Amino acid sequence: PMAMPMIAGPGSIAAVMLLTSKATGPMQSFAVYLALAIVLLLTLAALLAAGPIMQRVGAKVEGMITRLLGVILAALAAQIVIDGLIGAFRV
Repeated sequence: PMAMPMIAGPGSIAAVMLLTSKATGPMQSFAVYLALAIVLLLTLAALLAAGPIMQRVGAKVEGMITRLLGVILAALAAQIVIDGLIGAFRV
């Protein structure tokens, strides 16, 4: 559930837009796009490897990892809400 928002979410899109706008020539733009392609290939490799790795580690370890990542996701969501409330009510 976290893969798609992290790959094509507003943060990654904004980062590519910012880096592309800071590029001063075609070589720097090419470097940004090359870095983007490398990151996408590494992400593809990680997503393709996830299935076989999870089969190898077993159902109990997979459940433990799923619960741990769920706790981390909940903590991240709570922190984002707290940061938003602090930013909204700061004078």
